[in-house]
Amino acid sequence: MSNKINILFVLPNFDTGGSEKLVVDLASHLNPERFSPVICVFFSGVYEAKVKELGIPFYCVHEGGKIRSRIGSIKFLNKIISDHKIDIVNTHHTSPLVQGLLSFKVFNRVRIIHTEHTRLDCYDFIKPRHIALLKFCLRCVDRVLGISEGVCAYFRNELGIPDRKIMKILNGVDVNNFRIMDNGKGRMEKRQELGIGENDIVIGTFANFRKQKNHGLLLKAVKLLRDKGINNIKVVFAGDGPERQNIEQMIQDLCLVSCVLCLGARQDIPELMNMLDIYCLPSHFEGLPISLIEAFAAGKQVVATDVDGNRDVVREMGTGILVKPDDPEMLAEAILKIMEGGVRNTDDSKGPSSVLRSPFSFESMIKNYEDLFQSFVRKEWEERNEKIR
Repeated sequence: MSNKINILFVLPNFDTGGSEKLVVDLASHLNPERFSPVICVFFSGVYEAKVKELGIPFYCVHEGGKIRSRIGSIKFLNKIISDHKIDIVNTHHTSPLVQGLLSFKVFNRVRIIHTEHTRLDCYDFIKPRHIALLKFCLRCVDRVLGISEGVCAYFRNELGIPDRKIMKILNGVDVNNFRIMDNGKGRMEKRQELGIGENDIVIGTFANFRKQKNHGLLLKAVKLLRDKGINNIKVVFAGDGPERQNIEQMIQDLCLVSCVLCLGARQDIPELMNMLDIYCLPSHFEGLPISLIEAFAAGKQVVATDVDGNRDVVREMGTGILVKPDDPEMLAEAILKIMEGGVRNTDDSKGPSSVLRSPFSFESMIKNYEDLFQSFVRKEWEERNEKIR
């Protein structure tokens, strides 16, 4: 038996979302002397190139748009588990768990650790039958991870998962990515690249275009501010997704074309974050938003909607403004308050050191996952030795 623990991370897709970033961070920072990571997604995305560049084994179930049958998907997953001698499967989100359960538990009997990133009852497309199926699947997993107390409470109170199977591991951010040395020069170069002026107030939201993220709230707030004669605001959206066309239409309808940039999926988030004055996350709901933690790591002033996840981060960091999820007037007032108080490019009360001192430490997150993976393999070895005796 190899001394390394072979871990298969499984995701629905591989675009620039928080869960995808979490998996890439885990796979690239686990101790290489103790762990051997493999990543499998059902549909690929922009992170594929980065993972391959890092030399991490990568697989896509429906590669090149060719949709495999259910039996074909099971065989595909079985081969990955066999070829890499997988010890632990870490599924993220519900669909990989549901679609992969037969491969993981029936045909191979590997340990399953399931990570959920938000409450499923927040999604309007989730039906009672989906919840019933998830409850059944969760009976078969060895551990259920929530990225926030709210997600863990959902497992416990709504899905009936026993406490002994639930564990909380908070998301963490690698602050080294946000230690921008030339804050002035680098900030201006990025602004010039995007056609943004030195004296513009730049507000950013880095999130995929989904209804959950509520980009329209920020647009309505900016429209209110422009109607008051405040015309030096620029909004930068980074991300992609199914709601992008609707948001772009809304930008036109509100006559905001000249002050809103939709950049699409980006790999230069630290540089984009560095050029901002304000970071805004107007979501309807969150699990534990990585982009909000990144904003604090970059020392930015933050305004976010007062919902689970956002509230956890802002209160823990001890600064930032929370507003109602569907109140553009309140959001406009919060932005104006920050502007009138004098926008600071970097806030000394925040920045990398503040995140290092917080529960959102990247090092703590990696260690917690490593300890969890190690404990399950150690338990399996102990059970095997007991059978031999």
